[in-house]
Amino acid sequence: MNPPAIILRSVSKSYPGAEVVQAVREVDLEVASGEMVAIVGKSGSGKSTLLNLIGTLDRADRGQVILHGKDVQRVSDLARFRREEIGFVFQLHCLLPHLTLLDNVALPLQGQSGAIALARTALERVGLAHRAKHTPVKVSGGERQRAAIARAIVNKPRILLADEPTGNVDSDNEALLLTLFDELRAQLGMTIVVVTHEPTVAARADRVVYFKDGRIERIEARPSEREEIEAGHEA
Repeated sequence: MNPPAIILRSVSKSYPGAEVVQAVREVDLEVASGEMVAIVGKSGSGKSTLLNLIGTLDRADRGQVILHGKDVQRVSDLARFRREEIGFVFQLHCLLPHLTLLDNVALPLQGQSGAIALARTALERVGLAHRAKHTPVKVSGGERQRAAIARAIVNKPRILLADEPTGNVDSDNEALLLTLFDELRAQLGMTIVVVTHEPTVAARADRVVYFKDGRIERIEARPSEREEIEAGHEA
């Protein structure tokens, strides 16, 4: 297995209120470089909070989040680190409606030379070069989500985090997005962590982390190709 891209050590997160909500409780997890891990569980189980902690959008109360060997608590410029190391894809694409897909994808590159050329390359990677000048309202929901992925990878981050990325697309577009995830791993070596309710998405992951009440309930590895073939012969 490749060295870990993500290490969580006894990570906990709670939110104050009338009653303190313990969203994540003493989570230990390692994700290898180039691996795809799916996090599944009921709504409110803490899945999205865990993803936000990995993505440095939120800070753990206790424990360590280590990304490619760096403890995020000790990173001085966390915004820059996040921009360079992590890409985010959400269920709602969050594209700006008045901008073209090309300009939306180029947003993370503001101030960088060659931003438009890099954005165009990212759109080509997701099969949307022909839609570059369209605004989000002029393309399909699946194309909007692919554009959101292009925006997430335009900086070529080493880690891609996706929160219900197929929640608003049909089965054909879901298949396209999953194939795209496979290509990002194979061609760019990206590590992908995806929160999902969809069994078809979880089935494409190397491992599935079952989350319940803020804790890891169990972890299941996808059978290797050899194991699948042998199982088929035995059947």
